[in-house]
Amino acid sequence: MFINPPLHEIDPADLMTAREAAVWLQIKPGTIRVWEHRGKLEAVDAGDNGPKLYHRLALAHAEKEAWDNGANRPLRGGRKTTRAA
Repeated sequence: MFINPPLHEIDPADLMTAREAAVWLQIKPGTIRVWEHRGKLEAVDAGDNGPKLYHRLALAHAEKEAWDNGANRPLRGGRKTTRAA
């Protein structure tokens, strides 16, 4: 799992909803929820009842792991474009 920094160290600009993260990473919002369900990512505990928020660095680590494990293969639902290493 990619651990979030302590809450007092998080810049609010580094938090995003699943939809915002999906746009940023060019993936489907459901992928963020799958990563969370599989324990690869956790939402930041902001203590409110608002939408789940995810830290940019944890998202980037989860995406890299997905790419390293073959998420770029179109048959597995990954992006159809190539990614520079």
